[in-house]
Amino acid sequence: MYRNAATEIRARHDASRRIGGDDGRMAMESTTRLCSLEATVGKLEACPEGACPFWEPGGAVLDGRCAFEELDVTADAALAGWLLEIRERLASAESTVAADAARSLFTHLLNESAE
Repeated sequence: MYRNAATEIRARHDASRRIGGDDGRMAMESTTRLCSLEATVGKLEACPEGACPFWEPGGAVLDGRCAFEELDVTADAALAGWLLEIRERLASAESTVAADAARSLFTHLLNESAE
């Protein structure tokens, strides 16, 4: 019933011993995320991530992401250009009052275009 059972247990494990350091074969390359809005208007720019007003920070489970990642903005260069303009206004606001005014304009224009 129990054929070919080992007569003794080896004193060490089967894996070869590695002395310190990381396994170079498993090294991960860092990749730069490109801004999908910039790409839509023909520019290859790195995503500013947390410095972008449209960035949604991640948490314990999910990574951060662009608020427009789920939308197909790549199909509409005019929309992407408009969003980039709003992003610039929000990012360059000198105070919270100016940022609030830019957000208010964004909301107004967004609601106006939905009608």
